[in-house]
Amino acid sequence: MATPSTTFHSDSSSARGAVGGDDPLMGRINQLLEKGFPLMRFPGALEQQFLLDLAEPRRRHFLISSLISLLIYNGFLIVDYLMTRDTFWLAVQLRIFFFTPLSVFFIYLIWRKRGIFIHSLPPASLEVIVVSSGLIAAASLAFILSETHSVFKFYYHVGFVVVILYGNIVQRLRFWYATVFSASVLGIHIAGILLLGPFPERLLWPILSIITSAAVFSLTANYVMERDERKRYLLTMRERGVVRELTRTHERLRELSRVDSLTGLYNRRHFQEVLERVWERAQFDGGYLSILMVDVDHFKKFNDRYGHPAGDECLAQIAKVLQQTLRRPDDMVARYGGEEFIALLPQTEASYAVVVADRIRAAVEALHMRHESSTSSHFVTVSVGVASCRVDFLLKSSALIAAADQALYQAKHEGRNRVCTQDVGQAASAG
Repeated sequence: MATPSTTFHSDSSSARGAVGGDDPLMGRINQLLEKGFPLMRFPGALEQQFLLDLAEPRRRHFLISSLISLLIYNGFLIVDYLMTRDTFWLAVQLRIFFFTPLSVFFIYLIWRKRGIFIHSLPPASLEVIVVSSGLIAAASLAFILSETHSVFKFYYHVGFVVVILYGNIVQRLRFWYATVFSASVLGIHIAGILLLGPFPERLLWPILSIITSAAVFSLTANYVMERDERKRYLLTMRERGVVRELTRTHERLRELSRVDSLTGLYNRRHFQEVLERVWERAQFDGGYLSILMVDVDHFKKFNDRYGHPAGDECLAQIAKVLQQTLRRPDDMVARYGGEEFIALLPQTEASYAVVVADRIRAAVEALHMRHESSTSSHFVTVSVGVASCRVDFLLKSSALIAAADQALYQAKHEGRNRVCTQDVGQAASAG
């Protein structure tokens, strides 16, 4: 039987849950937003989730920035020709015939094998590729400078600044990878100085200062960019959590608006909504529908004698009987108002509806709830009105309800604690 499943109680935790009070993950996110993450790493599984969630955007960024960087890298052949003309052919070999095919291979691989890089390989795979490509570019520059006899080779060391900017700013390496990358490029630069032999003293410290400053400044910018990216991720996660909690709260409130709080049954408004949907479907199917109107006999006298709390308990017990008796998944029962209940039985003809109604009547009487003020029994009893019809486009659902109500009136008129039926056509004409 279609019955409500919500547990009804005062829930002040939803407000706390919306900001992460009762959710460990949301609580951790709020703590990170409040205290920060100076080491550029989230605790536990959150770090892995962060890397996984951003793997696809980083892959797309890597593809675009790598293509642009490769064009710029080969564009430096012009600088090679102007500053180290004697090793220009070496530069062509390194840039065009070695570095470019290698880069194109990795770019193609990352473009075509998206699933491998997103789901199979560790999230750090792209970082390793960027670091490796940057260090190869730095090493190729150092090798060109070690082979040339041009007087401009010392000035060309500022080219290492471009390599550092490529990794730290353009490719936006994760901060700790960027730190290792920058230190490695500086190491290649220093090794290049040593390989060149005597380096003009008036150029040594200025160029070293320029490259070191570029590394420090770009690392600072890299740190800020990653911090902001991680913060945006946490804010997005928190916003999603709030939306989820609000959705759950909305569903709970929606369920509460459809359910009678005393009995836990659906209320009259929701019953009417369901009836209209079932009725429209039955109009096309030409199926039978039955409605049972159930009324507690002499309920006012019961309240007067035993008190309203006992009356509430009586209604709750009868509601349980109705739920237990109407066993089919499509059957529906609701509190119609006061001591009245209503049940909808789709695909049910009158003969079976009467059997169900009498089963309900007998089950309520079998509860043996004392009712010494009743004139029809020593126990609480119910009267049931039954109406059934084959639905068509000429009938309205209100006619079926009216017929069940007429049948209920007849049951009461005949002495209560009984089941009566009413033809839909007769009820409509009587109305």
